Formats: sequence, structure tokens, C-alpha cells
Amino acid sequence: MKRSYFQKGCYALCFIIMILGVLLFIGCGGSGDTGATGATGPPGPPGTTGPTTPVTTTGETCTVCHSAGQIADIAVKHPDPTGMEVTLSNITLTNTAGIPSVSFNVATAAGPVTDLTLDDFRFMIANLVPAGTDTASWGTWPDPYFERWAYEAPPSSHGTYPQGTLNNLGNGDYSYLFATSFADATTEAPEYNEADFQRLVIVVSGLNDANGNAVTNNSVGFLDFKTPAAGGAVTTSVSQRLFVTADACKKCHSEEFVEAAHADTYLDTRTCVVCHSPLGHYGTRMQDDNAYLPLLVHQIHSAIDNPAFASQINGMGFGAVTFPQNVEKCVICHSNPNNLDLGTGNLIDNWKNRPSAEICGSCHTDVNFTTGENHPGFAQTNDTCTTCHPAEGAGFGKSVTVAHDTTPTGVNVPEYDVTLSITPPVNGSYYDVGEMPEVRVTLRNHSDGSIVAPALYTTPQDAAGVSGGGLNVALVYVYGPRAKSVPVLATDTVTDPNFDSETDTPIQDHEMFVNADGSLPPQVTTDMTGFGYQLLPIPSGMTPGTYMVRVRIGDYGRVGTGNYHIESTAFTNIQIGTATVENKVAGDACIDCHGTGTAPFHDERHAVVFDTDQCLACHDQSGNFAIPIANRVHAVHSANPEGDIYNIDNGSVSSSRDWSDVTYPQEIATCVTCHNSGDVTYKTLPYMMPCVGCHGDADGILDHMRQNGGPF
Repeated sequence: MKRSYFQKGCYALCFIIMILGVLLFIGCGGSGDTGATGATGPPGPPGTTGPTTPVTTTGETCTVCHSAGQIADIAVKHPDPTGMEVTLSNITLTNTAGIPSVSFNVATAAGPVTDLTLDDFRFMIANLVPAGTDTASWGTWPDPYFERWAYEAPPSSHGTYPQGTLNNLGNGDYSYLFATSFADATTEAPEYNEADFQRLVIVVSGLNDANGNAVTNNSVGFLDFKTPAAGGAVTTSVSQRLFVTADACKKCHSEEFVEAAHADTYLDTRTCVVCHSPLGHYGTRMQDDNAYLPLLVHQIHSAIDNPAFASQINGMGFGAVTFPQNVEKCVICHSNPNNLDLGTGNLIDNWKNRPSAEICGSCHTDVNFTTGENHPGFAQTNDTCTTCHPAEGAGFGKSVTVAHDTTPTGVNVPEYDVTLSITPPVNGSYYDVGEMPEVRVTLRNHSDGSIVAPALYTTPQDAAGVSGGGLNVALVYVYGPRAKSVPVLATDTVTDPNFDSETDTPIQDHEMFVNADGSLPPQVTTDMTGFGYQLLPIPSGMTPGTYMVRVRIGDYGRVGTGNYHIESTAFTNIQIGTATVENKVAGDACIDCHGTGTAPFHDERHAVVFDTDQCLACHDQSGNFAIPIANRVHAVHSANPEGDIYNIDNGSVSSSRDWSDVTYPQEIATCVTCHNSGDVTYKTLPYMMPCVGCHGDADGILDHMRQNGGPF
């Protein structure tokens, strides 16, 4: 009998149930002998009529302990964030007899926030020192940097700082009179000049309820201004010095900048640059530690060790960072993903419009611009980099855009554009019992969009590395539903009348080739226009829901490293038994971190995208080819190779399945980060396969019960 991964996971559960049974039995007895059997009680009232159709079970009883209100309620152990997002608006700065005075409004979507006190705020003002300024203590810099001159905060800020006067005006309106005057600015910022741009930052601490649950989250507000004359005021930002929007950071680090050091307090790159600057209060330290923002952030995300931060990431340093995309793709961060109105003067495209030896060198650490080592051409002693490296177009060297273009080329470009079509359902919405839709696949050459040679469809399978003969790969997958997906509607799948669930393992991929003798496999049709695959009749009792169809096509295939062509793929969803589309178990959150392109998974030939629907073609619950995605993604993102069913089954960690170096950029226990589709069955219907991915280890089956107050 072929055991599925699902069955293997259940064996450990059965062990728990047996132990629980023993303990419950023991727990029922006190000291002394068991008493005599009592008299039989009166018969109870008749029960309700049982189901008329067979009841199926999954073999899992996790809900005994992990359902709502039980010993380890999933919703309690893995709570969703509770805090509401806060917005600061109507920010006005007034020069009140030489002292900055600020007014603003604080509100959430539910209404104004009216109960803030002085201890909930921090206020900062910084001077933007123009490029080329000879500073008193921190050198001359080719780019403008901020020099902070006012920082006013409560005693809880780990230091003694000035505090001004806060007035609560009601309805979420507040005013704050600084303790630091404009005349005091030069104490902290010798380069202060009222003609320079200034930046006001207001930091508001989140509020908790009596149980410690967040009611509101931390928040920040900004005003970029030029110092008004005495009695004057500014209400409109005159600059938006933005290289990276906060929204770009939030794609991986969440709204609350989780796992981004103390950015969870300051929440915006416009705040970070005020302190992480080579000038001002922390300037010397920032220079010594390469900790001013452009260098620090580039080094972190490029996994370049910084000796000043060797204790980060559990003592592994920044060299341990596993960035989830190609780090050469600068627009991952230098972007405005929500198309916000950034005002005038934003610098989102500065990465390509204003390259500099200093900033480029933060990633290109093998280049010595001063000597010219590893810099083709000559030494670069100033920042006239655009002479050779313009943003676009031709230069003496590559343009910045071309040098950081990560679009697949050459062997990483698919050979074909694939069109996948399916006979439409009779009722126009979903397929019903007895229907036999046909999958059709047609190809065009990717290079020029031309129709492929018709013989490609009717020639038997060819060997890898022989281009232009029969295809090397021509496979169709049909599987579903989205939750606990298995192969269906094809030969040797769970809906094949000849399939024996006790002895057979369902087949995931189904060839569409003509046989070597010219005959056709069952369900396959070919002609001069394409492939056809006739699905089996939809049986009665098939679980209604959202199902998937995916095809993989390859001609040249993979001969070896560097000698391959990636496969061409196509994919679609279909509805069976219902027009209601199932929510994905984990939504589309994968692309927030990993992007919308293809991923370098498995071997080079696979063109895999970050879409769980497509991953399920192989990573399903069949026990056939790949570990179920429900287990694998949890093991990967929790950096837990011992929770991977593959490693548990094989008894040791495989070098290709060792996830211990993965650095996840958020709190792993916040499940809703990935499970953001609206499907909450991960809370209400837990089962072993996904849970063991995070919690599994050599003794994990017992440990998780000890940790959660169980009987062990």
C-alpha cells in the first residue's frame, strides 16, 4: 500500500491520541478499588435522524484541543494584529516668537483619537544640509543629508530629552509648543540655516487596552518646510525627499515594519534618514559604522556583513539575510507601489538618475572606485558617474537601467507562448456531473509570435537537447479543490473509476504526446492545430469548488547547467459543482515579498511563478511527487528543516531541503500575513501537515502539548 504524506502525518497524531487515552483513563481513577456498577438509568429521548449520505473523516482530531475556546485555540495562539492604523493630518507649523509650534489632528478610520498624552509623542526637526557644505564636524558630502537639531521625547525614550507643552484641543486636535527654539538649532546642528529645507517629524505611540492588546498602532506624520518668519506658519509641504517609500518597505515588513529593527517605532524612511545620517547628533557613529541609511539598507538587503552589527539576526549578522528577490532589481524598493501623490521633489528615481561612487559601492563592494580596481575603464574620484552610466540610453558604459535589468534573457526565455482553453460549461458558470470538458493547448513561437510547425503536435516525444523535433515535455495537470488538492478527472487520478485508493497513488502529470508507434494515449487528441486532452466525466459526489488546470511545454529541455531552455507554461482555474469561487488558503501574499516574476526553484528548466494555485500542481496532497505546499511553505518560512515532511520521512536533513538559513521579514506567528484571502480555516480546521512545518522537530509532537498546557 502506498502511503500518502497525509497518512504519514496522521501516524504521529494517532500516537498522541493513544497517550491521551491512557492518561484520561488513569486520570479517572483515584486511590482504592473501583466501586460496583450502578443501576441502569432510564432511556434517553430519541436522537436526531442521522445523515442519509456517508460521512467522511480526515483522520485528524486537532480540533479537540485547537478549536475555539479549547486548550490551545489557534486564534488565540496565533492572533491577528488588533491595532488600528492612525493618520496624522492638518499639520501646521507656526513660528511663535521664535519657537516652533505645531498643530495637527490624529484619527483612525473609526474616528478621532482623543486620549493621547505628552508621553505618547516624540517630536523632531532636522535641517537638510545642502550638498557640498563644509560642515563643522562631519566633512563635506556630495549629497544633501539631514542634521537633526530638535528631539523632544518622554523619559521612556531611554534618555533625558526636552519636552514642550501639549494641548489636547478635543476631537482629535492637538497642539505642541517646542521647548527648543529656532535660535537653539545651532547647538545640535551648527549648519542650521533658515533658508534650508527643514523636516518636522511627529511620532505617536500606539495605545493598548487593559489586556495589553493594541488599540491603535504607532504612527508618524511629516511636514517639510522652510522656516517661517516670526508669527508666520506653514501648512503645505514644500519638499518630499523620498528615495524609497514606506509602502515599498511594507511589502515585506508589514504595515508595522516588523523585523526591521526599531523602524517599528519610526515607520517611514522619511523618519529613518533624520537620525541615520552622516551629519549631526549621531553623525560620527553613523560614519564609523556605515550606518547612514543608504549604505546600511543596501548592505542589509545585499547580505553584506557589517562588523558594527554582528549581533543582529541571532548573532549571524546582516550577512545572513535572505532577500526574497533578485537584489539587482532596484525598483523593488525604489518604487511607489500604491501610486501615492508624493508631491514635488521626490527622488524615487534617483537610483538611476543620480548614481554615485559612494552609494553604488555599498552593494558593489568588490569595486575600488578610487584606484579603479574592478571598475572597467578608469578610477572614479568624483560623482560624475552619469558620463558613463546615464539613467537610460547609451553611455561609455552600461546605463544604470540596463545594468540593473533583471528581465530574463537567453536560455531563461520560454520557447513558446502557450494558449490554454477548455470547453465551456453547459450552464456557463461551472461544470456539473457528467460533463467531459476538453483541454486544448496551442503554441506560438515566443521569439516572434509565429505559429509553430504543425508537425510539433503530431511527432512523438523527442530527447532533451534536440530542438525542432517532437517536444521533450508536454504535460497537463488537473487538480483541486484549493484546500487539500489532489489530481482529478484524468486517467489514474482519484476520480478515475479504476482508481483504488488503498493501493494506488494518483498521477499528477499526464502526457499529451503521440506514442512512438503513432497511436494516441487515452484521452489525448492531436492535430495540426494543437493538443487536446479529454477529461473524464465529472462524477457525482465530487467536492464542489475551485479547481486548476496547468500545462508544461518544452522542446529543447535541460541538458545541463547553462545548456537548457526554460519551459513554457499556461494555467487557468475552473469551477466544478458551484459558481462560488473558493478563497485561496493563503491569498496572493507571496508576491508582496517575492514579486510577480518567475522563481529560481527546482532546476533551471522550471518557470515557476509565486502563485499557490500553480504550486499545487506538484505540491498537492497526493503523496506522489512533491511535499505538500501546506507543509513546505511553513517549514521554509520558519527556517525549520526538521518540520519538513521530506526530511522527517528520510530521517535526515537534505542539503537541498535545509531551510535553516531563511530569514523571514515578519513575525512568523502572525499567520494572517500570508493567510490574507479571507479564508480562516487555518484557525478553525487545523491539521497536522501545516502545523508540523513550523512546530515539528525531533520531539515536537510532545513538546507542543507541553508548551500549551497539555497533559505532558
